[in-house]
Amino acid sequence: MYTLTFTIVLSHLLGTIGALEPTNKFEATWGCKQYNTNHGYEHGHPYFATSRFRNIQVTRENVTLLRLGVLGNNDGHVRLAPTGFPYDETEMNEIVLSGWANTKTVVRRYSRTSPSNRSVELKLKEQSSLGMLSSYEPFMFTMAVNHTDGFVQLTRDGDLHPFLEFRDPKISTNYIGFCNWDVPLVFFYDCPLEIDRRVCEGIAFS
Repeated sequence: MYTLTFTIVLSHLLGTIGALEPTNKFEATWGCKQYNTNHGYEHGHPYFATSRFRNIQVTRENVTLLRLGVLGNNDGHVRLAPTGFPYDETEMNEIVLSGWANTKTVVRRYSRTSPSNRSVELKLKEQSSLGMLSSYEPFMFTMAVNHTDGFVQLTRDGDLHPFLEFRDPKISTNYIGFCNWDVPLVFFYDCPLEIDRRVCEGIAFS
């Protein structure tokens, strides 16, 4: 009797979890803000103050968590800066998600003097990412930035292990910006953290 009851309950729970898996991949963008761009790399793209974000989280270990996404074929540029107008030889970071025709991801730090000019570039990471981005499904991920040692991890929704790791003790998450290269892109930002979405959808965590 107990075995039968447990089996029924477990089957119901697994069925509920399966039902919550989005069949429409764009459901993953629920609750996000959106920035669309086809202006190119040298355009004066805006920088958004993360202090205004509703879904940003800072842990006791001084780790900032941001959930983001990008929709498009290639070159999702994510910029992290200490100020909203980083044009005074401002040191900042740029993560190029699957650039170079959707083949590799690069992280760099540089000084910027205008929307179209940068200098003193340092490459922090380069790795393959063939086919990572798509114009048919948003690529959603969580960025975790440890401000104690500058260790950064990017983890795709649903994955246990990060797809990108790098370290930069100078990194700032005060402001975030986005840009494209040669194709239109849609960026999603200030998204509810993945665990928050699952709680809202009725999954209990111990």
